[in-house]
Amino acid sequence: MKNTFAVSMNCYTWGRFNLAECLTQIKQTPLRRVELPTEQVRPNSLIPELMVDAPLGGEWKYSLPDLRDLLARDGFQIDSLDVFGYTGYPGAAEIVKRRVDFAQALGVEMIVMGCHHKALVRPSGALEGDTSQAEKEARAFLYAMLREVGDYAADRNIRIALETHPGIMTNAAEALRTMHEVNRENVGINFDLANILFYNEAFDERDAAHELETLVPYVFHVHLKDIIRGKTKAEHVLCRLGEGEVDFLRVFDILHAANFYGPFSFEVETFHGVTQSEDIGDYHADLLASIEYIKSLGEFDI
Repeated sequence: MKNTFAVSMNCYTWGRFNLAECLTQIKQTPLRRVELPTEQVRPNSLIPELMVDAPLGGEWKYSLPDLRDLLARDGFQIDSLDVFGYTGYPGAAEIVKRRVDFAQALGVEMIVMGCHHKALVRPSGALEGDTSQAEKEARAFLYAMLREVGDYAADRNIRIALETHPGIMTNAAEALRTMHEVNRENVGINFDLANILFYNEAFDERDAAHELETLVPYVFHVHLKDIIRGKTKAEHVLCRLGEGEVDFLRVFDILHAANFYGPFSFEVETFHGVTQSEDIGDYHADLLASIEYIKSLGEFDI
């Protein structure tokens, strides 16, 4: 089987450049699958609530037909939608449902979702059980919200992959609890290869591999990202793939043994502490180098 790869817009910083600018760069690669941002908090995200199903003369930020035309111009396909924002609060379910509708309108079958609540995020990242009423209530809210949006997405043949982020998805223990509590076949995991180390500072690459082995039955989607950790989180940097702590050979071995060949999304976030530039071409160079690294492993067969 061949691996399936896409590109996250996060490769070109967290919203500094818009979709059209990013696509102009990505079309210079062999990749034509993309992960599109539909977030609440990131600049230059697509906002489904502002879009109409009518052509507006190229206004792709506000027109579904114009967005489809922008992507089709160079043969791009949407691999997934990225949803990130205030998902832990009243009204979140309706916001996520609108993005499910957006995915359906675009023919997309996967949403990658960050799921947060401030009551569940501690300085150390991982939780140690429910130590307060606020934590219990936050968990109950998030699990109920995910069951609701999971059912809504299932009716539209869309899967939701919850990203490795602090709170209910920090590590394998938390993610397994979430999978069991939500208990929906179309709600699984986006395993972010750098985040598992970023948010679990006691882990090394062997621990990270064990976490992936534990969670692989639930993995729907993988973010290809690398990390070099400093003494504190503030000193962590996200580097080109192959230059950090992630054991990519082991990752691919684990995933292929479980018959997983994608979707993988390049999320080369070198704007976190490595590449400090106003030039989109510098971030594109980081992506190209990362693609070459994955090619060197024999895993890039497009």
